[in-house]
Amino acid sequence: MSRYTDRIRAHIRRLQPEDLADLREFQRRQFGPQALQLQEGHHHWLFTRNPYIEGTDPQLWIYRDKEGVVQGQQAGIPYLLQAGGKSWRASWGIDLAVSPRYRTRGVGAILSDEYVRTNMVTTAAGITDAARKSHRRAGWRDLGTIPLYARPLTREGIRAGFRESRTIGRVATAVGYPLLQILERLCLSLARWKRARLELVEQFDQRSDTVWERTSCYYPLLGRRDLEYLRWRFDTAPHPERYQRYYLYHRERLSGYAVICYGYRGDRPAAVLTDFLCPPDLQTALFALCIESCRVNGANDLHCAVLSPHLSARKMKLLGFIPLPMRSRFMALAGSEAAPIASLLANARMWFVTMADSDMEWMYFLT
Repeated sequence: MSRYTDRIRAHIRRLQPEDLADLREFQRRQFGPQALQLQEGHHHWLFTRNPYIEGTDPQLWIYRDKEGVVQGQQAGIPYLLQAGGKSWRASWGIDLAVSPRYRTRGVGAILSDEYVRTNMVTTAAGITDAARKSHRRAGWRDLGTIPLYARPLTREGIRAGFRESRTIGRVATAVGYPLLQILERLCLSLARWKRARLELVEQFDQRSDTVWERTSCYYPLLGRRDLEYLRWRFDTAPHPERYQRYYLYHRERLSGYAVICYGYRGDRPAAVLTDFLCPPDLQTALFALCIESCRVNGANDLHCAVLSPHLSARKMKLLGFIPLPMRSRFMALAGSEAAPIASLLANARMWFVTMADSDMEWMYFLT
């Protein structure tokens, strides 16, 4: 078995410029001709402009068969994980793909193994049931699922939201819409009583570092969200005009930020609360102000996926969010260098994850 593994490993290497054309042909076969992976702007932003890449090589590995044809890939999005008062080199694993005829030959597992060796901590979202089993055999910790929510903003939005959550739409619309209006007024009243407000900005600036310094202490496990990260993730991203960026003020003190992305779900205008950060006691106010902003901007509903030690399903329901059946499986692996925080990483209640992490935003829906 080790000789067989070594033979496969000998055909795996980190992506080089001369590999790109062959990789594109594989991705076209695997993901389809319109896939995001084939967009050059997205590729270079994600794999060469990421501020946490070490060296010059992207976190993208390929497997070639004996004829030299690319038959598999494994990609990663490097980031800095804040945990235990320190920063750890980490990466979100994405886009593990193997041609059908090679899926039972161990190629995917060895691609994944080559990738995780480069990280202190490796995390992944959207794990399939088949991949979950192989990941667990490789030592990954299963952290459950990242909940996905929809917050209807109009009658059409509430009908669609309850259809997705498999509730009786007609009754839910008649009863639920007036209730959501009451909830929104109550939450907005609370936000205004706290003297909380959002300030729209064109790009992130030095205030982002102040937000990070003031708020990161509330979250035991989260990816770094300072100015360097936010500028890369949103200001230099392909189509940055789709994002609305806000700073949150509480009694005129800078206290957080939020990012909303606008697009469509099917033929309905919709929005995604892509990312946010604030002290736990201001989360209700932040969500209420984001809901108001999305409704004013014509969205039918506001969607978000969030895992947080300070946000329960009950709290989200009180804000009017409907839990959707679609959920994203979340797993983590601590390398030997991260042994001091291994037990912390294994506790799902300690993590803060939003749709800005991994590739959840692009997997979901906006067009």
